[in-house]
Amino acid sequence: MAKKGLFWLLIGVYAIGRFFFPPLEFTGDSYGYACELLKGDLWNSHHILHKYFLNDIWLIIKPLNIFENPLLFFSTLHLIIAIAAVYVLRRILENRHWSQSRIFLAVIFVISGFGFTKYNIENEVYFYPILLSLIGSYFFEKNKKFTSAIWLGLACLFHQIHIFWLIGLLFPRDWRKGHSYFPLALGLALPVFTYSTISIVTQTNIGNLIFHDVHAGLVQTLPNLNNTLLFFVNIVRTFFQVHGDVFLFWNLWNPYYSGIAILIFIFILLGFVIYLRERRLSYQKSDWYFSYSLAFILQMVFAWYSVGNIEFMLVLPFLFVLTLRNGSLFKHSMLFTVGLILWNTTQWFIPMAKTRPNRIKDQIEIATRIIKDEYPNQLNSDTVKIFTQNAAVMQNTYEFEMLTQNKENRDSSSNLPELAFLNYNKESLESGYAMTFTHGRMNRMKLSYAQGEDFQNDSNIRYTRLYRDTGINGVLEFFRIEVLK
Repeated sequence: MAKKGLFWLLIGVYAIGRFFFPPLEFTGDSYGYACELLKGDLWNSHHILHKYFLNDIWLIIKPLNIFENPLLFFSTLHLIIAIAAVYVLRRILENRHWSQSRIFLAVIFVISGFGFTKYNIENEVYFYPILLSLIGSYFFEKNKKFTSAIWLGLACLFHQIHIFWLIGLLFPRDWRKGHSYFPLALGLALPVFTYSTISIVTQTNIGNLIFHDVHAGLVQTLPNLNNTLLFFVNIVRTFFQVHGDVFLFWNLWNPYYSGIAILIFIFILLGFVIYLRERRLSYQKSDWYFSYSLAFILQMVFAWYSVGNIEFMLVLPFLFVLTLRNGSLFKHSMLFTVGLILWNTTQWFIPMAKTRPNRIKDQIEIATRIIKDEYPNQLNSDTVKIFTQNAAVMQNTYEFEMLTQNKENRDSSSNLPELAFLNYNKESLESGYAMTFTHGRMNRMKLSYAQGEDFQNDSNIRYTRLYRDTGINGVLEFFRIEVLK
């Protein structure tokens, strides 16, 4: 009992820490989903139930005035769902009669990865179907396969990707017996019936409905070298963040930030060496090894096909743990996994707000102020186009800010033209504005910047620089541009 109490105390501390130190920059999808929810745009073909579920919960919570910022509520709910997934994983391992210490080590392994740390408090969809699939796994291991099929089918309606978990668990080991396919048929019937009904009601081709992103040209369909390269990069990143905000450790290069980075890295290496030295090189398969391994392999193959998308790898640590018989593989892994937790979460403790101009909201504020000066008295102007490298994130963030402004701020900005952030591309530039951000590297000896986008020497573009901000991690520039015909 004491071990369980300590376990949940540590999980609670972790959850509270993640709540009070959310990402300084949410993903573009987080803002995008929030905007769609606020506008009542709840349809998404590849995760049908996600936004409908969030919208219903938000309608219940909103009158209580607990959360002024809806994005904070949506991300907090996702964190709760992620912790619930950890709880269900624990229940599965308890039913397998794992020792409490090995359950603890297995859970720490799952939550230590960058994939879990990054996405558990985003306004994303991923942990909703993971929770449902784990519940399906719980009933599957209790030999309640029809109940399991319903939960796994429901998970597919939150995200299509969980079709692989469903097939892996419910595909019969004795494939020659026809009746053994009944649970698989029931699990598949739920998404098939749902999509077929929607297709008939909306008179939409079911192929276009299921593969909407493919038909819309939003995904790469023919594999190339990037599939393999990014697959291996993101396999590592699922556990260990190798780029992103971590580069601030090295850019700042001072005894505090760089010292922390070096100490944590040494801690991880020490834990890894101890793990390899002390544990026995043995792998004991669970009674359900075939099922979970099939799900794991199918998910890996699809992640590779999806150009190594790390978001499709979030299920892999869960599935890997479920392939194990008794968790002996995790003996002596404590130092290593705690080191990963420290490394992967420390980036949210860096005061990035003081390292302008890296934050998206800072860039939007700068753009808004400049446009206001450019259009001091203009009402209901046409949309002003701003070309930039981070167009999707900036557009979603800007739209969310506009939707959640209080009345006073909305009235004060009513004279401003609407902004539209578009992808920066020399071949598709139009007259308007451009914002470029060049990452730099700073140390005690010198400050230098990598070569960024350069349209200034293009004879077909007339530019006027309106703003330049030399921040601690790069240079932000804002231009008025006129494309000459």
